[in-house]
Order: sequence, then structure tokens, then C-alpha cells
Amino acid sequence: MQAEAIRFLICIRRRDIIMKKYNSVLFISLLAAILFCGPVLSESASAASRIPMTAQQYSPSDLEDQVQAQWHINYASYLIDIGKYFEALEQYDTAIDYSPLAKTRAHAMFGKAMVLSTFLDDPEKAAEIYKEVGKKYPEQAETSLYRLGFLYYQMSKYEQSRSVFKEYIKKFPVGRFRYQAEAIISTMKEPVKPEPEVKPAPVGEEPDLRVCLSRRVNSMTVSVGTKNDEICAGELGCGTEYKVGISGNKLALNGRKVTATRIKFTSKVPLKVAYGKESKKVRGVVDVSIRRGKLLILNIVSIEEYLKSVVPAESYASWPEETLKAQAVAARTYAYYQKLHRTHLFYDVYADTYDQMYAGVDREDKRTNKAVKDTRGQVVLYKKKPILSQYTANSGGFTADSKAIFGAGKKYLIAQKDPASLKGKMASWNRKFRSGDIEAKLKKIGISVPGIQSIEALEKGPSGRIIKVRIKYKGGQKDVRTRTTLGSSRVLSLPDILLKIEKKKDYYVFTGHGWGHGVGYSQWGAAEMGKKDKYSTILDFYYPDTDLKQLW
Repeated sequence: MQAEAIRFLICIRRRDIIMKKYNSVLFISLLAAILFCGPVLSESASAASRIPMTAQQYSPSDLEDQVQAQWHINYASYLIDIGKYFEALEQYDTAIDYSPLAKTRAHAMFGKAMVLSTFLDDPEKAAEIYKEVGKKYPEQAETSLYRLGFLYYQMSKYEQSRSVFKEYIKKFPVGRFRYQAEAIISTMKEPVKPEPEVKPAPVGEEPDLRVCLSRRVNSMTVSVGTKNDEICAGELGCGTEYKVGISGNKLALNGRKVTATRIKFTSKVPLKVAYGKESKKVRGVVDVSIRRGKLLILNIVSIEEYLKSVVPAESYASWPEETLKAQAVAARTYAYYQKLHRTHLFYDVYADTYDQMYAGVDREDKRTNKAVKDTRGQVVLYKKKPILSQYTANSGGFTADSKAIFGAGKKYLIAQKDPASLKGKMASWNRKFRSGDIEAKLKKIGISVPGIQSIEALEKGPSGRIIKVRIKYKGGQKDVRTRTTLGSSRVLSLPDILLKIEKKKDYYVFTGHGWGHGVGYSQWGAAEMGKKDKYSTILDFYYPDTDLKQLW
């Protein structure tokens, strides 16, 4: 039975199951296995006997760990979808820590390599991972070797790519990817011109952003609010209000089906868009289409107009002028980075905390508008490319190293003392939990630690943040990651992991500093620095070794 359980847990790949609000990760995983991997469960005992003996010897604890590992892999896929690339790496690392199965660990490493090469501009690190998988997991050697060759091809390292593909064909003459390897080699017989490097837009060309307002509703309304102004829907005419819905698999405008696959609403004044429980007034174009049976509602707006709504939502308009300028540059850089890395999607950024809060015209403020205007087109670059400008509410007096937190190092996201943040709000906090409550919360997500005896720091990062803890309990011990497990929103919801843990009678007291992941720009620290420092100094401090340049 354990062997069969291990086998069908491997099948769980559907990222949508992680969004279901069930009480137990185990229940989620079992349900997913039944729904999507049913054939595995119905196989005969003789088929199960073909599993290596080592798989049949997994303990109940191993099964529990495999459930956790698969959950984190699923969640990583979801995080990639919403642009949380660093956080996705963190989930893959957690899966690697937990899983007793080599196949699952290799799968997580492949996921890491994909994120690094595709979204974090670090193909060299991805290549190292593919090589590591080939050495550690011989059963994945074929896949890792092919992916390495293809990665070199994408990097325009054609000699290395050709060499790897020839090695692949020699080692795996009837391999799954032989045809693809031969086809790619054939394209490299003649000198291949490297693809032009993606460069930031030249000065003067302000880019538009595709802001995703929603992709999960069945209807929406767009209006202007006054009879003196009108909305135009292209060839479908003009009016003061339109209701858009879905009829069958077609768009419906004011209750009537239309042949158009998308509708673009324009007006000389901001448009009021209402969908679900949300409503906001936006500039630019409102673009509506159907994706996966739901309305995809986009606001196509210039990046500078977008920032007018973002900066006051991500900071306080009363903060120092230089702080607001720094926030404007950080937000602009983040949005532009996502635009360059989401060309394969239907949108560039979400309108909420998945990316940056985009509250619409009604949230705009004169002071933040001025900060956007005064820094127009300015972006933070590292080696001539926009950075992924991470920011956190408060660093707690010490910024975090991105490699320690997320598993991917960036020279502009390092651990360093940040005394200004200690003067701001959200700098320190205290949480207290009964031992039994911690045990119950962990059990709810599928981790069994009956009779907790101690919780101790196991691994710390350069900033002093506790990366992993060891939980000792009656009958054993469990090592877990702090951010993705014990301190996550699924368990204790700790504001940060820059903390100390003390046991007081039947309670565990968590005393900490900071609010968020601690990586990059500290918003409350910047609020303090802005009282005496220029915005360029603030950005230089939180993103060291970078350049500030005007791109449009």
C-alpha cells in the first residue's frame, strides 16, 4: 500500500489543487491522486511489485514528507504564474529538502533551472543544476543532458550546445530526444547569428503595460459616469455604459452575443470598471476577452500613468519627497522587468499584491504624482539590464541575502546592516503560541510532530535569519524551513524570520524584527532615509552595485 501511495503521489502535478481550501494537505493530495491519477490506483498487485524494493520500504513519515514536497512543487508552479520567481525557487528548495524520492527531487531541480534561466537571467546557474542532476540522479541523466544542450543553444553557445547534443546521441542512441537533438545540430552546421540581446527601450519610447485587473469573473461593467462623455467599443459603437458577459463561448455585450473575440473600450476620460466585488477607475484602454472560460480584463496603460496609482498604494503620500521618488523608481523597475519577462503571457503585471497594488485613478495623490514625474523613465540596472527590484515592508535592521532566502544569489540583493529600518514602523514584533497549538497547526497541513519538546534554530543566513528549524518531539525530530513551513501563513504567520525562539513553560515565544522577506528595498527604512538622503542614495544603498538610468 505504501508503494502504491508513493507512486500516485508522484502523479500530482495540477497546480490548481493548491488553491482549494481544504483542511489537510494529505486530503488534497489524495483527492488529486484519485481525480487525476486513478489508473495508478487500479493497477494489480503484480504491477505494484515492479516498484523497486526501496520504494516499498518507505515509512509513514516518508509518505508525509512526499505529500509536503509535492505540495511545494505545485505551489511553485502557481508562484511562477503570478510572477513570484524568487519565491518559487524557495518552494522548490523546500520540496528537495522534504522528498524521499529521487524523481521528485530531480523534478524540483529542473523547475529551479527553468526559473533561473527564463525569469531570473541566470542561465549559467541553470546549467550547473542540469549537470548536478545528471550526476546525482542517473535515471534523469538523459533529460538533464538534453536540457543542458538546449540551454546552451538558447544562450547562443553553439559549440557547447553541439558538443552536448553529440554526447547525448552517443549515450542515448534511441533516446526520447534524439530527433530534437539531431534537428538542432543540423541548424548549427552553418554559422548561426546570435539572437539580438533584449535591450531596454531607447530613450523617448515609453512602454505600455498590460495590467491584469481580473481573469476569474463571468461579467463586468464599464462606464464613464456622466452623460457628457462616452465610451467607444470600436466597431461595436459608443455609449455611456456597457455590460460584458459570456454567452456560450462567446462575448456578450449588453446581453447580445458578438462575433468579436475581444473588445477594447476607450474614452477621453478615465473608465470606471466594475467586476466581481471590485471597482476602480482607470486611464488608458480596457481590453476584454475570454480565457479558460472566464473574462480576462486588461487595462492597457502607459507605465508612467500606471505608477501614479501604484506609488501611493505601496507607500504613504505623506512620506518624504525623496522616499517617494525612490519608491517610484523601484516600482517602475519592477514593472518593466516583468514586462520584459512576460512576453509569453497575456498580461505584464497583476493589479494587486501578486505584483504591485494598482488602485486606480481615485488613489492618486499630488505628491506621489510629482515623484513619478520627477523620476520619469528612470530604471535601476545591473549590467545594463533592469533588476528584479524586490522590496519588503521593513528589513528589521538587517536586509536579507537573496541566496539565503530564495536560493538564488544576486549581487544587488545582499545582507547588510540597515539601521534606518529600526526607526520605522513594523520593525519589531512578538508572537506567543502554545505547544499544542503549534502541533495542531502543523498537523493540519500534514506534518505530524506529537508532543513537541523543543524548537531550535538549525540553519541561519548571513543576516541572522533562521532559514531552518529543528522540531524535536516524542519519538523523533523534524527539520523544516521556517519561511515556507513553520512561519508560513499556513501555520504561524510569522512576519519575518529574523527572530529568536524561546520556550516558556508550555509556550513558545517568537521575538523578531522586520516585516516581509527582508530582501532588497525596505520601505520603512527608505522612509527614514528620505528625511536626509537623496533618492539615488536610497536606491544605491538597497540595490548596491547598480546604475540608475533614464530609459524614456
